[in-house]
Amino acid sequence: MAEPARMFAEAGWHALSLSSRGWRGSGGCDDYGRSGARDTRLALEWLSSQPRGPVVMLGFSMGGLIALLTAATQDTCASHVVAVSAPTDLRRVYQSSALNALRRYYDAVLTAKQWHEGSPLTHARALNVPGLLAVGTEDRVCPPEEGRSFAAASGSRLLEIDGMAHEPREQEWATIVQETLTWTRMP
Repeated sequence: MAEPARMFAEAGWHALSLSSRGWRGSGGCDDYGRSGARDTRLALEWLSSQPRGPVVMLGFSMGGLIALLTAATQDTCASHVVAVSAPTDLRRVYQSSALNALRRYYDAVLTAKQWHEGSPLTHARALNVPGLLAVGTEDRVCPPEEGRSFAAASGSRLLEIDGMAHEPREQEWATIVQETLTWTRMP
């Protein structure tokens, strides 16, 4: 997330990056976002006490899942949410992903309840801030249907980037950042 953070900083924004439990730079046990929405809400509460402008959540992949769950299930100070290459229906991702390691990971980490409750698509109609879903037409980890279905169910905007794989390259991040800057400044 260093690349989009740099781009937002160059546009005059502040960027705060969170590392989910059990991932680099954090303690705790990886639970594939089960505690992510609550943890993110707590970070946003802290952020709301700081001098700042609007708060926009942006998440990539599992971070996008957490951002969407936070925006749909928690009361936060966020004004917008942006999810890039985010899994929105865990069962569908499990069945359609070209990444066998992802299926093994889901089998090892997800609880029975999490397959449904941990899928942002389950909560799409409860999204309480404007959303932007960025998908790549060449994403084989979280196929573009993930973002398309969430955008349709929630009334969110959809940004399809032709040729983008799962992880955006620098120019693709530039497109996502520019779209976010333009979109969040709309009346």
